[in-house]
Amino acid sequence: MKTKRILAVDDDPAALGALRQILLQGGFEVATTTSGEDALAWLGTNTADLILLDVIMPGLSGYDVCARIRADPRTAAIPVIFLTAKGRAADRTQGKEAGSDLYLIKPVLATRLLNMVGVFLKDKGTRPRP
Repeated sequence: MKTKRILAVDDDPAALGALRQILLQGGFEVATTTSGEDALAWLGTNTADLILLDVIMPGLSGYDVCARIRADPRTAAIPVIFLTAKGRAADRTQGKEAGSDLYLIKPVLATRLLNMVGVFLKDKGTRPRP
């Protein structure tokens, strides 16, 4: 069985490093970027089975990145999970409107994160294409 590749996007190097370690220990292949612009560029030449995306980043916000992912037929079906410190109801609504599949608030337990990633990877391909 092919190892699943996850793209993790966060402008905080410490948070990104910790996230990368959790995902590697979970048996996933992990690519990382530190900005929305870099994530979109990476997706232009690579594929991911799932994207973990921070909201608060300089330049393009995670909401903007998610909306662009959903607008591109090549990436529209990739599950996107927001992993962010923004936890108000309005933030969650904005994430849903941008096209996220799940909105998790930092900090999140490693076991919960891996469980949710596993759920979305198991169901990959069931997201309706636009």
